[in-house]
Amino acid sequence: MIFNTLLTFLIGHLLGDFYFQSAALAVQKDHSIPRLLQHSLIYLISMVGVTLPVFGSSLILPAFWISVGHLIIDGSKFLLVQKGLLKPVQEAVIYLVDQLLHGLVIIGGTVYLMESSLSITYLPETMRFLRLLNGDITVVLSWVLILLLVVQPCSITIKKVLNHYRPINEAVVEEDGLPNAGALIGVFERIFILLMLSANQFTAIGFVLTAKSIARYNKISESPQFAEYYLLGTLLSTLLIIISYFIIF
Repeated sequence: MIFNTLLTFLIGHLLGDFYFQSAALAVQKDHSIPRLLQHSLIYLISMVGVTLPVFGSSLILPAFWISVGHLIIDGSKFLLVQKGLLKPVQEAVIYLVDQLLHGLVIIGGTVYLMESSLSITYLPETMRFLRLLNGDITVVLSWVLILLLVVQPCSITIKKVLNHYRPINEAVVEEDGLPNAGALIGVFERIFILLMLSANQFTAIGFVLTAKSIARYNKISESPQFAEYYLLGTLLSTLLIIISYFIIF
């Protein structure tokens, strides 16, 4: 029950902080109080909207307090930005610390629920529906969480962490093919790795990495900068999905 509660809160966090937050809003909330409050409201709606179908009204109050904790963290970041204490060059560190703090708030809230006397119950209609499908609530929540992680969070994390290592010559990383094809390839790469992990076909993971390398062979062989940037991106992408899989499952 507690693990499923944690999974549900994490799903709500990913939806509110990644999927329902545009790139523009992510920047504006650090400079505008109305935008900060808008994001916080979206986050609260996401948290409550995820918990209701699983636990009914029993987790509305905890979801609210986790959202308040989220607002406090983002509000503190807003104040630090206004005072000029956070520099753009620290973007990756700021992002990672920010997500770590949000994660700790969610874990702390879940631990508190475990120690409290609050009665947590599943929504009967949801459990009845899953029984009809012979489904398991933990498995469903785990797959929803990791599939959400594969797309936006992983892509944004890789982009922010590797931005410092981006080749000085921007032309080196420009694509001759479709716009944003590289990001889409990364998503499919992580989905493939995820499927191979779930099927215990670990050796098959090498095939997709090899195919990806063959497609970029010319750039890799012609530009050492791109080769290192590409290798870092591939390794980080693979590492993120493998670690996520073994933590969640």
